[in-house]
Amino acid sequence: MRGKHLCLILLLSFSNLASISNSLPLSTNKRWIVDESGKRVKLHCVNWSSHLNAMIAEGLDTISLKNLISQLKELGFNCVRYTWSTHMFTRYSTYKVGENFDKFNLSDSRVLIKYYNPSLENITVVEAFDFVIDEFGKQDMMVLVDNHVSDPKWCCDDKDGNGFFDDKYFDPKEWLEGLSNVANRVKGKPQVVAIGLRNELRGPKQNQNNWYKYMSQGVTTVHNANPNVLVFVSGLNYDTDLSFLKTNPLSTNIGNKLVYEVHSYAWSSGPRSDWIDKPLNQKCAKVMNGLNDRAGFLISGSNPSALVMSEFGMNMEHLDDMNQRFMSCIMVYLVGNDLDWALWAAQGAYYIRQNDTRVSETFGLWNIYFRTLRYAEFPLRFQLLHKKLLEPSSNSSKSYIIYHPLSGQCVRVSNNHKLELGDCEGASKWNQEGQQIKLVGNGACIEAISERSQVKLSSNCMSQQSFWEKLSATNLHLSTLDRQGQNLCLERESPTSPKIVTRKCICVDDTPSCLDDPQTQWFQLVTTNV
Repeated sequence: MRGKHLCLILLLSFSNLASISNSLPLSTNKRWIVDESGKRVKLHCVNWSSHLNAMIAEGLDTISLKNLISQLKELGFNCVRYTWSTHMFTRYSTYKVGENFDKFNLSDSRVLIKYYNPSLENITVVEAFDFVIDEFGKQDMMVLVDNHVSDPKWCCDDKDGNGFFDDKYFDPKEWLEGLSNVANRVKGKPQVVAIGLRNELRGPKQNQNNWYKYMSQGVTTVHNANPNVLVFVSGLNYDTDLSFLKTNPLSTNIGNKLVYEVHSYAWSSGPRSDWIDKPLNQKCAKVMNGLNDRAGFLISGSNPSALVMSEFGMNMEHLDDMNQRFMSCIMVYLVGNDLDWALWAAQGAYYIRQNDTRVSETFGLWNIYFRTLRYAEFPLRFQLLHKKLLEPSSNSSKSYIIYHPLSGQCVRVSNNHKLELGDCEGASKWNQEGQQIKLVGNGACIEAISERSQVKLSSNCMSQQSFWEKLSATNLHLSTLDRQGQNLCLERESPTSPKIVTRKCICVDDTPSCLDDPQTQWFQLVTTNV
């Protein structure tokens, strides 16, 4: 089954990449990122770190660079958010990769780098940076090079000296020098489609006045050095807050090259325990409303801007209820807005992190040796996120896909006219007419039969069981009334069954005492014109 889903994503990925490679550079058209022809390019990326002490991409002591990038492509990613530190370019650019490993007593990693990637050991860290980017180009993957920190180390906390302008390691003048160096360095490398000014501004010194002052300078510095690239701008409070732009937009003069970014994790909007201790519909609705208030507003209104969720993720080593609930919620937000995104993270471990060696990255897709996926269901769960759902240049009429975020699957009609879950590439398309949900090109309606019975496609669109409404704070429960007037909601029959049935609705009134998990009943009407 996993192989089937990998093949599906590969086909989607290669077809997207074939058109991307000949259509760079990218720019923006209102809220969308587009290619030279004006057609939308959806960025579905993964983060890959090279900003820590070793100053080289993590994991290259376990696998060849060529194979690693190939594995990322196989998972459907079309780009990588590739991180770097300022001092790597302003202070340490002459450091050799192997010698730098020796400084941190990483002799084993040096030996293994030489074995898996022999070209890297005796070149400088900035030459290694180029070497990795060049391989992305050979494999038709786009790159967002992200200034993650100034001093090469683990990120992030309020007191690490890397958080905000004029912190211990964060000299604004040196930061601008680093941005200029990198922007010039990647000229002539069209696969580098964007440069991120700074990751997760934070800490006690953060303030809006200096944000406007220095981010404007950063935007101008990058654009003047390399006008082809998009410029990614992050907000305050660990890149969770851009709300101040509602009343005071950032003044720039770079045309259609500006993109904003936002981050979201299980702890970004309150304690992690809220995902278990609070009613899930209320918690998820609060998170989505908060995202809209602090960043999502940018993609709407009369003068929308491009926005990318450049970091989100979950612990893939310990897939507990908290992680699953957060991920379902954030996927609803991403799919519902068809946002571009970058998952944290590719690497399964770090050469050295906070003085410890071979440190596991539990949020990493791969295990520490880049051999197996930590989360085997990733290809299935993320399939719709990879898909471009809205194409602004298209004249095609809009319809809906019905999406089940817990499984990552979509609703389709079986041969016997019953509703079931399956791959989203074969999803049925729907129109909503009042409270009726009709199959596109057919006119038949979704109709419930009785509790625990499989939902069917019916020509009887006037029956009470053919009228549906959205319930709960999330609007993710599709509910009808049975013949006794009781609310029944769509539900996946079981984790091992694709059948869609109706059952008594779970926690749709959002009372504080209802802590049951409603995810099996979450079905989202997702707009598409593709």
